[in-house]
Amino acid sequence: MRRLLVLGCCCALLITTMTATWAADVSPNPADLAVPSEVNARAQRLVEQLGSEIFAEREAAERELTRLGRFARPALLHGASHSPDPEVRHRCTLLLPQAQALELQARLDTFLADTNGDYEHDLPGWKPFLALVRNDWTLFGHTLRGDRSLDRAAKAVFTELIAHSDNRRLIFAAAQRDFDFRNRVLERRVELYNRKYGRIPGVERRDPTLSEITVLLFAEALVPNVYPARNTSISSLLTSSGLIAAANRDTDEGRVYRAIATAWLVSRRDPRDMYYAMTIASSLNQPDELCTIAVKLLTSPGISATYRGRAASNLISYGSEKHLPLLDKTLTDTTVVATLRLHTLTADGQTTLQTYEIQARDMALAVAIQLTGQKLSDYGYTDRYGSNSESDRTYAYTRFYFSSPERREAAFQKWQAQRTTNQPHQ
Repeated sequence: MRRLLVLGCCCALLITTMTATWAADVSPNPADLAVPSEVNARAQRLVEQLGSEIFAEREAAERELTRLGRFARPALLHGASHSPDPEVRHRCTLLLPQAQALELQARLDTFLADTNGDYEHDLPGWKPFLALVRNDWTLFGHTLRGDRSLDRAAKAVFTELIAHSDNRRLIFAAAQRDFDFRNRVLERRVELYNRKYGRIPGVERRDPTLSEITVLLFAEALVPNVYPARNTSISSLLTSSGLIAAANRDTDEGRVYRAIATAWLVSRRDPRDMYYAMTIASSLNQPDELCTIAVKLLTSPGISATYRGRAASNLISYGSEKHLPLLDKTLTDTTVVATLRLHTLTADGQTTLQTYEIQARDMALAVAIQLTGQKLSDYGYTDRYGSNSESDRTYAYTRFYFSSPERREAAFQKWQAQRTTNQPHQ
C-alpha cells in the first residue's frame, strides 16, 4: 500500500508539472497531446486496481485516475469496454466523462494555438467543416481535396463559431452524426425560431446571430434527410441573422460563409426548405445552385403544384439548355399536379365550367420549350388570359395549359421529333 501511495505521489507531481508547463505554453502540434508511455502504464495499473477486493485500494485508485485527468482517458476507455470485472467497467464509465472533457479542452487549446494552420487537428467538427468549405468530394472511398485557399479563413471562422457554448456543443456532436445528433439539429432550429418570436418562457426574444445560423446550416448540411418542423421557416432566420450580407462580402471569410450556405442549399431534401432555398440562392447570386434545387423540386414525386410551379418559373429565368437532360424523366411523368377550373362562354351565351388537368410533364415541357428559345403557343399551350405575347421567358402553371389530350400528345410528339433530329430551334 505504501508503495502505491509513493508511486501515486510521484505520478501526481509529474502530471502537475506537465499541466503547468502545458497551460503556460500550449503547443500547436496535436502530436504533443500524446499520453507519455510511463503515465499510460501507470493509468492501466490503476484501472486494474479498481477491481481490488480491498475497498480502500479501489477508492485510492479512483482518486489517482481522477488526478491524472485526460492522461487517464486511454486506460479508462479500455477498462470500460474490455475489462471482465464489472466493478472496473462501472468505475471507468463514471470516470470517463471528466477525462473526455479534459481531452476535448486540450484539443481545443491546441487548435487555437495553431494560429498559422501548420498542423492537422482531430478536433470534433473541424474536419467536416473544412471539407464543406473546400468542397471536398469522395471517390471510391478516397477523399479528393478541393480548394485549400480558404483554409486559414475557415479556421478563423470556425474559431469564432466555437467561442459560444451552444454552438460548440452542436459542432462537437457533429463527429457522431447519429440519431442523437439528428435530433439535436432539429431541436436547435426550433429553439432559434422560438427565441426569435418570443415563444420560450423566461427567455429574452432576439434574432439569431450570424454564428448561430452558420452552425445550424453546417449541421443541417451534414444530415440532409432531416425534415424540420413545418412552422420553423429557415428563411426568416437567415434574413435576420446577417448571413446573406456576410456571404456576399468579397473577403476570404465571406467566401467561407458562402461555402457553408452553398453546402446547405444543395443538401436540401425537404420540399419547404428547397422552396425557400431558391430565394436564398438568388440572394447569394448563385444561379447554378438555384437551378439544381429547382430541378429537384420540379422532378421529385409528391411535390405540391405551388412548389413545382415556382421551380419551373425559376428554371426558365435562370436556367439554360444544359439543364435539359435533367428534365428528361419528368417529360414522361403523367402525374396530375393541379386542376384548372375555368368558366367559358358558349356560342349561345351560356356559361359552362371546363376542367383541365396540369400534369407534371406539362410543366417540364414548358420549361424545356422556353430554355430552347421557343414559344409555348407553337406547341399548343393555351393562354387562359388570351395573350400570346411571349417576348420574355415566363411561365405559370395556372396560366398555360393544354385544352385537350390530343393537343398535349401532339406537343410531346413535336418535342420528341425535334430532340431526335437535334434541331430544337426549328
